[in-house]
Amino acid sequence: MTISSQSSRDVTANIATLSDKSVALMHQRKMSDDAVETFQSILQKVQQTNDPKAALRSLSADELDIVRQAHSLAEPINISVLSDEGAANLLTAPGHTRDLNNDGLTTIGEGNMLTFPPDNAPASFKAAWEEASDGLSIMDIPTHMIFAVGLANIGREPSDPNWVNPYASPDYDYGAAVSEIIESVEYQYNHSMISFEQYQKNMSFYNKLTDAMA
Repeated sequence: MTISSQSSRDVTANIATLSDKSVALMHQRKMSDDAVETFQSILQKVQQTNDPKAALRSLSADELDIVRQAHSLAEPINISVLSDEGAANLLTAPGHTRDLNNDGLTTIGEGNMLTFPPDNAPASFKAAWEEASDGLSIMDIPTHMIFAVGLANIGREPSDPNWVNPYASPDYDYGAAVSEIIESVEYQYNHSMISFEQYQKNMSFYNKLTDAMA
């Protein structure tokens, strides 16, 4: 999947001022205030660039390393192997990266991360998910919806032409999906496939999510 030049522009637009979320993430990554300011200057310098790879090539080695630190990458940035999305997200403030090609993954540099709720999900569902998951640790949030992209592509790599994103359609019915999951959880519990504790945890979350979506 590819992204348009407009999408590349979108991801590097209006980023001259870092959000509190971005600054907090960079501080968590042990970046100094000076390094954070340098990263902001880099974003200001490239925000009108239409080609994120060309923008990365315009940076000095020290600036590229600041970008690496900002996104907590273990290895130096190798521009030649980056996808358009991977390059564009390096020039985006941490916490605001996006799934530009709508494959269900957010590519930052060479790395892919599952994106949930998906970028193209309705704002109402994103708000409902945030409400239902508020205060929960990652271990307490059921993974049925989060890992749907991975489960749909077992044995495939993101570059595979048969890669699918279950959430790709803007008309995807999240309400129906949640209802189907609740039915599945009920079935699993009634057939002794999950414990009562797991059943309660799953049902509590999905009932809360259903209420938040109403």
